[in-house]
Amino acid sequence: MQALTQAEIRQLFAQQSAAELALPDLTNVDWGVLDYFGWLHPSGHLGYVVIKEDQTLHGLQLRRSLNHSARPRTHMCSWCHHVYRSRGTALFSATVVGSDGRRFIGNHICRNLDCSLRIRNLVSDPPTYLPETVHIEHKVKRLKNALKAFMVRANVYA
Repeated sequence: MQALTQAEIRQLFAQQSAAELALPDLTNVDWGVLDYFGWLHPSGHLGYVVIKEDQTLHGLQLRRSLNHSARPRTHMCSWCHHVYRSRGTALFSATVVGSDGRRFIGNHICRNLDCSLRIRNLVSDPPTYLPETVHIEHKVKRLKNALKAFMVRANVYA
C-alpha cells in the first residue's frame, strides 16, 4: 500500500473531529506490508479502514462488537481466512451509505484489523488453528477482493 498522510485520512472522515477519529501515529507504519490501513479507536468500539486504489482513497467506519460468550468457539476471519480457536475475531458492522442509517452489513474480521500482517505471518499471537499452504500472492488477492466486496456492499466503493 502507498503511504498515507494524516491529512488524506482526515479528509475521508471529514464529518468527524480529530479527537473522534483518534488517528494513530503514522511515522512507524510499515506501508510495504499493508494491503489496507486499519486502526481501532481507543474506546474499542469503533474501527476504521482505508484503502487506496488507482490513486483514489476509500474509507469506512466500522462498529466493533466483541464476542463475550462463555463458551469459546472456532472462528474464521471473513477477509484473511485466519482461523482462531477462540475470540480472535469480532463482528464489525457498517452502515450502508445512502440508507439513512436503516441498513447495516457485518462480517467477522480479525479483531485488531491486522489481516495484512496475518496473511504474511508477521503476527503470531495467537497462532492459526488451520494453517494455509497457498502462496502469499493468492492470499493478498483474496484479502483485497474481500475488502473491496465489503466496501461495495456498503456503497463506499464505486
